[in-house]
Formats: sequence, structure tokens, C-alpha cells
Amino acid sequence: MIKFLRRRRLGRTSVLGMIERMSTPAQEVRSWVDRERLSVGEDDMLVRWGCTASINNGIVLRSINVLNTARAIHQVNDKAGFRMRLMEHAPDLIPETWDTTYDPITYPCIVRPVTHSRGRNLCLVNGVAGLGSAIRQCGNGWYASEYINKVAEYRVFVVQGRAVAVAQKTPANPDDVAWNVAQGGRFDNVSWDNWPLQAVRKSIEAFNLSELDFGGVDVIVDGDGRAYVIEINSAPSLTSDYRQTCMAKAFDWMSQNGKERIPLIEERGGYRKFIHPAVCDRAILPDVLQHAHEPVMTFVDEPSDEEMNEMNAGEILGEERIVGEMLGHDLPYGYNLSLVPDVVLIEEMNRRRLR
Repeated sequence: MIKFLRRRRLGRTSVLGMIERMSTPAQEVRSWVDRERLSVGEDDMLVRWGCTASINNGIVLRSINVLNTARAIHQVNDKAGFRMRLMEHAPDLIPETWDTTYDPITYPCIVRPVTHSRGRNLCLVNGVAGLGSAIRQCGNGWYASEYINKVAEYRVFVVQGRAVAVAQKTPANPDDVAWNVAQGGRFDNVSWDNWPLQAVRKSIEAFNLSELDFGGVDVIVDGDGRAYVIEINSAPSLTSDYRQTCMAKAFDWMSQNGKERIPLIEERGGYRKFIHPAVCDRAILPDVLQHAHEPVMTFVDEPSDEEMNEMNAGEILGEERIVGEMLGHDLPYGYNLSLVPDVVLIEEMNRRRLR
């Protein structure tokens, strides 16, 4: 059993959507109501969906039973602290960042409070005259980062050091400093062949410097095509059936195979070297894992760009629609076709191709 612990006003749609799509038995646990009655068996997994609430009923959980520990969540929620960690260990992943006026700050820059969310309380500062006012607005703690004139922004959904989905942000106003969907705009799913590979790679490298087991990495791209990681979310909003399905498959996979990081490979391989094996059976894995987890799942071919655009508009296309018609309902992209008998699936698809 997988139990999703969430806090009030965070993650209800995401958690219930994943539970509906998982093959592993799963349950929602609300921290403000249910945690006193929470029981976790030896083989259960507890998923902290951005929730650091303590469990007060005497349960002792081994770390291998918890996905996203409270410590890991606190680490990335401290936006300034985690940004400075990246500055120390991998400064090429992020915009140049400062947390003290003793260091020379270049302008323009963006000043933020040490903790922030939904793109709020960000100040674009064009010179030293405006720095003091911006710092005072931040209240208790601040940090500043180099302003990047971005032309694109993505959220890369990472599990165990592999990407399960990529969504591109389309802002309501491209001139805004923060392209936050909570303030308007939308997320559009990006097809595998169109993944921005530098942005995906840097997202995974930043993720691997955290202690998270899963998260949503926000990354921007400038006019020269260079990617910069901005932050990591420990409870990334899943506003589409497709992303709920991808994350559900990843949790199913971890329930069977454990939560250890899946290393990247050095060889070239396009999206296949970055993608999680739970969502693509063509994922390139290190040899030690490739044979341990075959076969992983059976998937249909990925939609074309045109099909992905229509899917983002709410259409379900491709062979999933055929299977959906066979089963009497639509299926999200990425549905595990191994649930349909092979002979039935093959006969039906061949029949339709011969029409």
C-alpha cells in the first residue's frame, strides 16, 4: 500500500488523480484529519506530498519506506539555502546568486524572499539604488540572482533522477518576471522527441543535489539556448491526466523496485537516456539495471507533434483511443497496454490499419 500524506489546500487533485491511475493500492492521508489514525505496515510506502507534519502515533518508519522525507522537503523549501547549495556545488546549473551585499551584485537582478511560492514577492532591481528597498520588502531574509531574459520555461518532473514528463509554461503575459501558472497561463505537455535536453539534463543534475525522491524542477532557457534551474518543488501540481498518469506509473515502479536513484549514462541517446523506465520501455539504463527490470511495461508509440498539440487541447489520440473504444472508455496517453490481452490488441489494430 502507498499512502500519500498531504497538507491542507495542497495537492488534493494531484494525489487523487494519481491514486485513480495506479495499479498499486494507494490511499490519501490528510495531515490535519487522518494522521493520528495513520498505520503503516512493513511493506507500505509513505509519500510526503509537500507535507512535513509529524506522525504522533508511535510509528517508526525506515527511510526506505518514505518518499520525500521531511528533511528533504525542508531542504528545497528553503529556496535561498538550496540555491546557495547549487552555487557551491554546481554553479553552472543556475543563474549567478548572492545572499549578502558584501559580494558585488550585478544588475539587473531579481531579489526574492528566502522562501516564496507561486511567483509572488519577486522584485526586478535595475541598479544599486533599488536594492535596499527590495531587500526590505522581503522581510526576514533575501537572496538575489542574475536576471535572465528567458524565452522559454519548463517544469521537468523528476523521479529517482529520471524525468517522467516535461511541461512547457505559456504565460498570460510574457513580460512578467515570474511565469507562474497560478497567476495565469498554462502548462503544455512536451512530447519526448521535443524535450529540451539541456534543460532536462540540468534539471536532473540539480535534483540529484537534493535529497528528494521526486519533484518538479523549474528551469528557464535564454535566447542562446542555455538552461538555468530556478527551483525544485516537492509537491508539483499535476493539472493534466497525462502528468498524473506518468507520476502514478513512477510510484508503481518504486513500489516494486525501490526508490534508489537511477543513474544517467554517458553515451548519447536523446530523451531515452533521461527518461524513467516506468513511462518508456525504451529508456536507456545502466547494464546492471537494464537486465534486472526487463520487461518494464508495454507502451504504444509516442504521439506526433500534431497529436501532442491536440492532446494538450484535451484530445486523446493514437492507439490509446483504439484501446479505449475496445474497453468502452478513453485512456490517457501512456496507458499500460499490457492490461489488454496481446492477441486482442494486435488483431484490433491490424484490422483498423487495413481499413
